[in-house]
Amino acid sequence: MRRAVLTIAFAMALAAPTLVLPQPGKAQFASEQRQAECELSAIGSTRSLIAIQRIRSACNWLAVNEGSLLNESLRPFYLCLVQNLSGAQSDVAAAAIENACRTSNLR
Repeated sequence: MRRAVLTIAFAMALAAPTLVLPQPGKAQFASEQRQAECELSAIGSTRSLIAIQRIRSACNWLAVNEGSLLNESLRPFYLCLVQNLSGAQSDVAAAAIENACRTSNLR
């Protein structure tokens, strides 16, 4: 058993330099660009600081998790926040919108 583990580890060590890995810099830039576009489209005339914070957080989540099926069940909640917090004028309104998104999308 130990020999098999050592053989696999050795093979992985030899193969590692030949593997083509994605460049994190490009992927990170694309994610940051998606987040910025999301924020630009949603913040607009929003005056509530809480709404702006939640929009930025939701845009971040959507950008980072784009194409991932791992937390797909959360996507509707974050989309609801981005779509409905846009234009919120008060923190009270933002809190009510966030609660409504949570109630209607998280089960």
